[in-house]
Amino acid sequence: MKKVMFALSLCVAFAANAQSCNDIKDKDKASYCRALDTNDKSHCQKIGSNDLLNLCMGKVENDIKYCRRIATDKFKKRCENSIR
Repeated sequence: MKKVMFALSLCVAFAANAQSCNDIKDKDKASYCRALDTNDKSHCQKIGSNDLLNLCMGKVENDIKYCRRIATDKFKKRCENSIR
């Protein structure tokens, strides 16, 4: 349930798109946002959640091997769909 709530809060944060990455209080979400904005994996490496870290690395590196490491099905599908 905790992972589902985290995933939903992540989706809501990025769906709003009104916030800049600096306005996001959650450090993992802010790092994810910065990594996608700058296409820089150094921001991904600051993420503590393994699934979000691998999602971030998969998107930035455009490499499906990171998607295979994700345990949460929703994150895994999101990762795979962004690379294909």
